[in-house]
Amino acid sequence: MEETKNSNYKIILIILSILLLGVLAYTYYNNKEYKTLTNAIEQEKEEIEQNLDSMIVKYENAIAQKTSMSNDLALERDKIIALRDSLKDIKATNYSLIRRYRNQIASLEETNKKLFTLNEALKDENEILAIHLDSANVKISKQIAKNDTLALQNLTLAEKVAIGSTLRLNKAKVIAMRERSNGKLVETSKSRNTDAFRINFTIAKNEIADQGDRQVYIQILDTKGNTVASKGELVLFDETSISYSDQTIVNYINEPVDIISLVEVDRDLIEAGVYAVNIYIENKLAGTTKIILK
Repeated sequence: MEETKNSNYKIILIILSILLLGVLAYTYYNNKEYKTLTNAIEQEKEEIEQNLDSMIVKYENAIAQKTSMSNDLALERDKIIALRDSLKDIKATNYSLIRRYRNQIASLEETNKKLFTLNEALKDENEILAIHLDSANVKISKQIAKNDTLALQNLTLAEKVAIGSTLRLNKAKVIAMRERSNGKLVETSKSRNTDAFRINFTIAKNEIADQGDRQVYIQILDTKGNTVASKGELVLFDETSISYSDQTIVNYINEPVDIISLVEVDRDLIEAGVYAVNIYIENKLAGTTKIILK
């Protein structure tokens, strides 16, 4: 009887041991499967994050192209950044939510494809427009350079015309005159006998000069550089001012013009030495001559 009880007890222990081993084996198997599944989900999560990072880089590159879609691309990029950041907070055990993210990415990739295709087309158009703009700028630059050259040529020509149209003297001569008792003037070389200076000069022919009345001024300078018998002031083209001894008006018609000027002086003020005569037409020097008095 006692032996029967011991035998039953051993059988129960064996059965319980077998059951315990089974439970342990089952638990180990389940833990291993769980860990395998968790690792797979974690790996998928990392792949999704990498995919999102790659998409963000593509958006950054597309935005850097600065097309008319840059603002739209920036908005889509910000959505993807927010999606990636929210994914980092999800636990690997939440497989259903991770799969939802995977589906959203698939939808985003389709949207990205359309946006990038359109952006690339705009980029190509911008490049073509840039080429045309560069070509237009080159043409404009060439035209500006041509216009500058023409302007310079015109300015040079105008300067040459202005210089060429300036009236000059063919010849000029000054004679000291003494007045006789009968009022007749005769030539003299002595300063103490000089009562007047007679200046003879010829304005040269100039076919390109403007026709019309011209103001002619005669300036006689004594040995000290002072104007003899000053009649008034003349402002020259360089805005300097001189005094003149005589003035006359000439009707110039592009032909030589002979002019005689007689400037009366006080013989008591005339000293021996060199006297210079400057002849101005309008406000420019046309010619000079001189005389030496004893």
